[in-house]
Amino acid sequence: MQQDAASVNPHWYEDAFGESYEIIYAHRNVQAAEPEALFAVEALRLGRSDVVLDLGCGAGRHLVHLFEHAGMCVGLDYSPALLRRAREILPEHVGLVRADMRAVPLANAFTAVTSFFTSFGYFLDPEENLRVVQEVARVLRPGGRFFMDHANATHVERALEPEGTRCHGSFEIRETRWIDATARRVNKTTRLLRDGHELEKTEESVQLYSEIELRSLLAEAGLRVDAVYGDYDGASLDDARPRMLMIGCKA
Repeated sequence: MQQDAASVNPHWYEDAFGESYEIIYAHRNVQAAEPEALFAVEALRLGRSDVVLDLGCGAGRHLVHLFEHAGMCVGLDYSPALLRRAREILPEHVGLVRADMRAVPLANAFTAVTSFFTSFGYFLDPEENLRVVQEVARVLRPGGRFFMDHANATHVERALEPEGTRCHGSFEIRETRWIDATARRVNKTTRLLRDGHELEKTEESVQLYSEIELRSLLAEAGLRVDAVYGDYDGASLDDARPRMLMIGCKA
């Protein structure tokens, strides 16, 4: 069924990351995050002198691994529910901040910023997505590094499954996905059911970028891309790779 961006709540992110998030994304857990975090540690050459901001940290599954390699870590997210969960699994010296990624309430104190699992491109207005990377540049010290994990648009367009159903314990998760070709956004509606009764419906919508488009956006914010990979195995970016991992620095 063809749908468009107008059918998605432009503020979908305010409701999509609640208590049910860890049911819907149960496979995205601390164990699954370890090789991803370690890839970022190596790519950014993190050490004890580094101060790291994990932007869109969620329940802290990457921070659990990052703080073991950096001198100091801070996680920022908009979801109170996920931040509560993060606080349960992280030591007290790992800071957690609830804030909007378009207005990070922190100074240019960081030597590295990470962004995992397509935690970017949420906003329908392109200027607001630009504002996010401008904030990344602002909070980085001169020469500071960044790591961005975004979806590979070409792979999404070729491999998108319009519908899917899976179970987690007593819950049934039904997902409907579509691409708005005009806005170049991938959208998803998720319904959470138990015993045949719908408990919750959430929406997601993320901007799709080509490599050139994302490089250009980062450059506009003063961020230089030094390396690009197509997955966490270190493969080069091509149409068959699911991710677009960009590593670079504040120019």
